[in-house]
Amino acid sequence: MPWGDSVAVELYFPQDETGVGKPNFDLAADYLELTAFFSEQARSFTKDLINATEIGAEQDYGDVDEEMTNREEIVSGAVSRIDGRRRALCDSYPFALDENGDVLTFVGQAPSYGQAAYILSLILSHLKAISPILDGSAVYPTDAEITELRKYFQYFATAALAAEVNGRAWSFGHPRPDRTNFHTKLAEIWGVFRDGILQPAIGVPERPQDDQIDVFAARLHPDGLPGFLLAAGQVATGKNWREKSLRTHLQHVFPSRWFGQQPVTMMMCYHIIPFTRPDDDFFDDCRVLGNVLHRLRVPYRVAEAQKLHAQGTTIEAFDQLAAAVDWVKSYAMRGTVAA
Repeated sequence: MPWGDSVAVELYFPQDETGVGKPNFDLAADYLELTAFFSEQARSFTKDLINATEIGAEQDYGDVDEEMTNREEIVSGAVSRIDGRRRALCDSYPFALDENGDVLTFVGQAPSYGQAAYILSLILSHLKAISPILDGSAVYPTDAEITELRKYFQYFATAALAAEVNGRAWSFGHPRPDRTNFHTKLAEIWGVFRDGILQPAIGVPERPQDDQIDVFAARLHPDGLPGFLLAAGQVATGKNWREKSLRTHLQHVFPSRWFGQQPVTMMMCYHIIPFTRPDDDFFDDCRVLGNVLHRLRVPYRVAEAQKLHAQGTTIEAFDQLAAAVDWVKSYAMRGTVAA
């Protein structure tokens, strides 16, 4: 991609979502992470948040004390969220915060698979349909790149679900990495499970793509009998991710559509997303969607999957993760525009 003279990336700080009332600390933390990621010095300063709120402020504060209190609250809240991310993800978190909580440094220049999964999730969280932070900037990904990013996230999600059940996994979402059709892939997977008899019901879709399931993962028993850990997950990267619950479909539609004799093994429902969620909201997310793997879980599980794969466990599309790492490394260089 051609670039002009070196310039600093200007990101938009959404002041209206971090102001007085219920400030979005995750959004403020993301702003600091993205600033560090694209910085030539690979760092950002928490005071950048204060500067950004001053530039973008539209509301009228009652007095100077109220204004300063709000801005200090945003900084302390963002630092707290960053510290929570570090504790949740350990080495899969690609940033480091100094002891005083003043400087955030991007440390993932040679990212591990877990760190790449985090960066990929961070970028997907700020596509323009979801967030204005990257919109209009010189680093906003092209449409073709967004398609690739979603494909890569599908593969990271497959690895994450494999680690979640400590077993093998298949990337079932369309288009599949092996380019098989729906029925061929389903037969391949159930040939391994040997639980249930495939037989499409009358009136089912003639050309199904994936019937809402993007990943299957299972931890089988050596005896080859049913009653094993079996997870089915939907990967959702769009703004409407919360409206795509798989729960009812998985329980009542999918088995009756495709099996003459339905499996006796129960499928656990998973929703896999690149976003962060407020702690309180996450309880209801799980209530509605089943088990949820999000940005504070996917990278950690991907790191575990790397060990699982090294031990010989089959994880479909795992060989594609190296390309995702290369993309992240290249993307980080867009922080300064070189001739």
